[in-house]
Amino acid sequence: MSILKGEVRSLNRKAKHLRNEGIIPGVLYGKNLDQSISLQFPQKEVLTFLKSNSKGSIVELQVGEEKYKALFKEVTYAPVTGNIEHLNFQTLVEGEKITNTAAVVLINREEVKEGVIQQTLSEISYRALPSQLIEKIEIDVKDLKPGDSIFVSDLDIAKDEAYEIRNPLDSLIVSVLEPKTTVVEDVEEPEESEGGNQEQS
Repeated sequence: MSILKGEVRSLNRKAKHLRNEGIIPGVLYGKNLDQSISLQFPQKEVLTFLKSNSKGSIVELQVGEEKYKALFKEVTYAPVTGNIEHLNFQTLVEGEKITNTAAVVLINREEVKEGVIQQTLSEISYRALPSQLIEKIEIDVKDLKPGDSIFVSDLDIAKDEAYEIRNPLDSLIVSVLEPKTTVVEDVEEPEESEGGNQEQS
């Protein structure tokens, strides 16, 4: 579990001004808090954090003398520049289910020699207790052949009563398509007629 250090943010300062100074605004919310807490983090700390964490990761937030076990819910990027704009976190409460997403990761793709792998679902949404949270779901595709498909209902997590799956169980995750074949037609060259190259007298 990663640790991210931050401070309580004063609402008197605009978020734009903070970002210009290398500070990323954020928020922490949860049912066990009287109200949401506005936060700020050094940009350098955030960049390091994002190298090993993504949406759905469990993190320990250190805010001054307080520590919070939280779920990393979202990171917002500026549409034009791609710069980090905001971070969202939700507190984890033992014994209380929380909605989270797990990334779908395909492994051994290079082992599939026949067909073309097509992934149509990149994450699974579910509800579970904090102790049951997972960040990713790995699917081994090495034995898949053209025509094979994997649906949400095929996942172990979908058969485990500890998880409430939010996606439709018949949602397609990955399939293997028949490889496209290129047909090259032989083009016959026109035959030269006899005497076609003879000079006229």
